Amino acid sequence: MELKLKPNKIAIIADQNVLQLFPYYIDTLGFEAPIHIFSVLPGEQNKSIEEAVYLWQNLMENHFDKRSLIINFGGGMVSDLGGFVASTYQRGIPFINIPTTLLGMIDAAVGGKNAINLNGVKNVVGTVSLPEKVVIDTLFLKTLSPLQILDGFGEMLKYALIGNISLWNEIKGLGTIKSQDIKKEWIDWCVSFKEKIVQEDLYDKGLRHILNFGHTMGHAIEAYFMQKDRDEKKSFHTVSHGHAVALGMVMESYLSYHYGLLSQAAFEEIQTVLLRYYKNVIKNFPASQIKKIVEFCLLDKKNVNGRINITMLESIGKSSPNHFVSEEDCAEAIKQLFV
Repeated sequence: MELKLKPNKIAIIADQNVLQLFPYYIDTLGFEAPIHIFSVLPGEQNKSIEEAVYLWQNLMENHFDKRSLIINFGGGMVSDLGGFVASTYQRGIPFINIPTTLLGMIDAAVGGKNAINLNGVKNVVGTVSLPEKVVIDTLFLKTLSPLQILDGFGEMLKYALIGNISLWNEIKGLGTIKSQDIKKEWIDWCVSFKEKIVQEDLYDKGLRHILNFGHTMGHAIEAYFMQKDRDEKKSFHTVSHGHAVALGMVMESYLSYHYGLLSQAAFEEIQTVLLRYYKNVIKNFPASQIKKIVEFCLLDKKNVNGRINITMLESIGKSSPNHFVSEEDCAEAIKQLFV
């Protein structure tokens, strides 16, 4: 790998499962500096302040400094956590992301947003710091389960809905999604689209808000189930990010229609396509707990003065950020999933 910087040592922050699948991958990158490997447990619940402290302490104990390099090797959770650790340790040291999931390739590893969760709230503590490089290698897609592919496919559908009707029309009719169905050109377009937006609005002051489509309500669903898992002492994450965002897009499309921006026909098309892939999530969706999910919407970091803020659609392929919606309308949007 060609880099301008010549690190004195390298820390690999890696998902344990990825290390087992690709134990020698880092060797192929051709680094000459000494390498230290720090593994982290998979799962969104491990994107925590406790895990960040563990990594900071290891960096200190091994004398990493501002001439060192961190490589984040894993899915979106590792990119988020590792980027946060790198951008805060010694006020920031260089880092590279090597995403190993479809979701990581088109979302978490790109754009410079790094974060951890706190008290069950998604990405509430974080930084904005760009990686030196993002390595996209579709080799990793072959190891992903159908659920993991669907996780990333949800974000791909989001990109199509907010900015590329041609991509939407190409991918909306796919049947069962497998790794071999995902075209490299689709990944490249998503990455390019996000990078262009980030170049114009790195610190999320305006244009970048369109990338939030589906995320306010999606994060609320994700946070609800994360808290439920923690309270019930389960070790798995019930609803993944991509699946939660897909449901969030259904609800925020409904709100776009409800508030008069999106046509009924467009909403129904979006709902039909998304629920074709993600309706199984609804089987575990707590209809009796709608109020709690609305409460998580109220905790979202995109809100302003306590008002729930979402990105809406004007049409398929055209988005409109920063619309305030009522708690009552959010509750109604959640109920639409059961109609």
